[in-house]
Amino acid sequence: MKKCQLCLCKSELCNSHAIPDSVFRSLFKQGNGQAIELSSGEFIPNRKSQDSWATAQLCSECEVKLNITYDQYGLNLLRGKVGKVVRHEDGVHFSNIDSLKFKSFVLSIFWRGAVSEHENYRTIQVAPRFLELIRSSLVRKDNVSKNSCTVIVQRLMDTTEGGFDESNLRNFVVSPFPRKYEVRGQFYSSISMIFLGFYFEIFYSPIRSSDKVSKFALGSSRTTYITPYIEITEIPEVFDLMVSSLRKEHQGLSNV
Repeated sequence: MKKCQLCLCKSELCNSHAIPDSVFRSLFKQGNGQAIELSSGEFIPNRKSQDSWATAQLCSECEVKLNITYDQYGLNLLRGKVGKVVRHEDGVHFSNIDSLKFKSFVLSIFWRGAVSEHENYRTIQVAPRFLELIRSSLVRKDNVSKNSCTVIVQRLMDTTEGGFDESNLRNFVVSPFPRKYEVRGQFYSSISMIFLGFYFEIFYSPIRSSDKVSKFALGSSRTTYITPYIEITEIPEVFDLMVSSLRKEHQGLSNV
């Protein structure tokens, strides 16, 4: 038997997901059992896949704990089934929510990705101390400390002519990718994820309240949150992937 990554006890392990399995099941349902997989690798063709990025990771008790405590709440919120959701010009406004629980949901996915052995999560390289902070909070079913890090969530949109509609964007999953920033002499590192039509960015350290972006920090208000809009074509990593995939299509490097 192997050790569960959450409770650290030896047990039979489940085939666990970081980005929830229901996200992938929805993709596969839309694609007759498969999803189109695009890779940034130069010689890896566009192809169809049934891979939901799962690995043996958690015991059954911990699997259920995370699913019930965090995944159900976070997924229902993103699908408009929790609180009140209103669209405004500046973004999507959520109210009557538990923003710290929502933040813990995002961080639980981040943590599961960081300890996963699946190749699509290998870009998550973070200090063990930070992962242990998240793990210990998840074990206790506590919300991760408000000041431990900064999480920002944005709503994807595409206003280009003939671009992706909302349904397309909700069926778009991107494996995590790292970023580095310098703001007023302060250096920040982050990991970004995309699923269910939202762009999630986790900063390993809290962003100073004096910085403009801090107003978008998840958890700054306990019961409300505004997800600003972001054009999918303005995310360089995603735009480059699209260009690369189109080039492969033209070169015949595609099995779709």
